[in-house]
Amino acid sequence: MADWIDVGALTPALNAFFAESRSEMSRFGNTVNQTFEAFVVAQMIAWFKARPEWTVEIINPLNASAEPEFRLKFSTRGRPEGYSYVRCTSTSGEVVQIRHQLRVATRHHRASDRPAANVCLDVAVIKDADLSGLGTNDYVDNASLITFGEAKHMSAFAELVANFLGLVHELQPERLKRVRMKLWRSRQKEYPSPFLFVSGHLFYTAQGITNTITRRKFDLDVFTKSNLLQPTLPLPTRPAPSKPKRRRPP
Repeated sequence: MADWIDVGALTPALNAFFAESRSEMSRFGNTVNQTFEAFVVAQMIAWFKARPEWTVEIINPLNASAEPEFRLKFSTRGRPEGYSYVRCTSTSGEVVQIRHQLRVATRHHRASDRPAANVCLDVAVIKDADLSGLGTNDYVDNASLITFGEAKHMSAFAELVANFLGLVHELQPERLKRVRMKLWRSRQKEYPSPFLFVSGHLFYTAQGITNTITRRKFDLDVFTKSNLLQPTLPLPTRPAPSKPKRRRPP
């Protein structure tokens, strides 16, 4: 596990990041995994906040005292209306939402499928919609999905990157064509590409697969503690504990 995340520094950084739009703050998870997941959600929000064409507003549910409370969704269970989400409005009038732990149907899902084919995404950007009627097992149509990200508190090995490729194939298979050609690079990106964000580093096998992704010009990204989606929101880290030196036998 990538235990070198400095939670003592990250938690107040997240509080400061969300301070402008919150009233009552709930904890950023009970584990390092959940705190890192909150950081990745904040990274997606920060990407929109850094662009002048977008206005960002955090929508909070009401607590037992009927006051707005910032509350992230650290579980696949729960109704979306019970948790905070972000509404982003562009100068052109387009409105999208950033959701945490949202169920989204796969591209190949059909309404008659039982059980339904869907995935609960760590962070999802969707078209603006009223999700107040969704239950814990309900999902958003695939056509509503704009982009998404997955957070893993660990260093990445080859199989993890390959699994993410499979997730992209199930949700947005058009991303796995040679999308990042000259025309793609010449225009301003409207949204972040789907991404895998790991808190540690890439093992050499994972780096090898990531290199082939770049060569194949797939429209997705792999981020690490030293390669962030939005650099204006850093990831505080501390040195990894050094391994004790082994004594040579006399």
